[in-house]
Amino acid sequence: MTFEGRLYDRGYFEGLHKSHWFTNPPRKYDERNRDTLRVVAPRPPDCVLELGSARGDVTFFLAGHAKEVVGVDASDDALQLAERARAARGITNVSFAKGDVADLSIFRDASFDAVAAIDLVEHVDDPTLAAMLKECRRVLRPGGRLGLYTPDRAHYVERMKAHDFILRQFPQHIAVRRAGAYRAFLRDAGFSVDLDAWSVSPFPGVRLLERALAPLPFIGETFRYRILMRGIRP
Repeated sequence: MTFEGRLYDRGYFEGLHKSHWFTNPPRKYDERNRDTLRVVAPRPPDCVLELGSARGDVTFFLAGHAKEVVGVDASDDALQLAERARAARGITNVSFAKGDVADLSIFRDASFDAVAAIDLVEHVDDPTLAAMLKECRRVLRPGGRLGLYTPDRAHYVERMKAHDFILRQFPQHIAVRRAGAYRAFLRDAGFSVDLDAWSVSPFPGVRLLERALAPLPFIGETFRYRILMRGIRP
């Protein structure tokens, strides 16, 4: 098994989003869903592509807001879990495909209204991200939307993880970046940015502090938990 295979084995996907009152409170995923709708902006007639769909949690959520959703992932384990969940839920407007986010050649040009990259881009290195964004531009229809939701490298928790201070980074998070990096990547791939925002953490108590400090100049970025960014294909 490759190093990447060990990082993304079946146990990784089966263990995603285990509930914990502090580290994984239900609010965390409620707010991720809220932010997903904000960055992807799905509409009832839309065909949406979700990249790195894993076991399909976000794919199924988007299915309630679009005509059709396609999830793509490189892991056979993830796809098997996702398809099993789709069948159990009886969802008919979702399908899954095996593919590399940097090579979406299984999809035709201009075939999607929106692309969702939710908790994905922190898992890919810079060359892969650049290739992925170019492919997203290709598969999107003119005016199509690319929604990014990802940890912010400027957030104090991510800074602590980066220096192994009290907290350690998830081994799968190989490229946690700042918002400015995503603006540059989107611009270089030919997107215009029409949403550049952030959200605070969902953790009890902490969220109140972040909500007060995140809007402030200079120090605010230290308290911005997630980057919310949307690119538009001209």
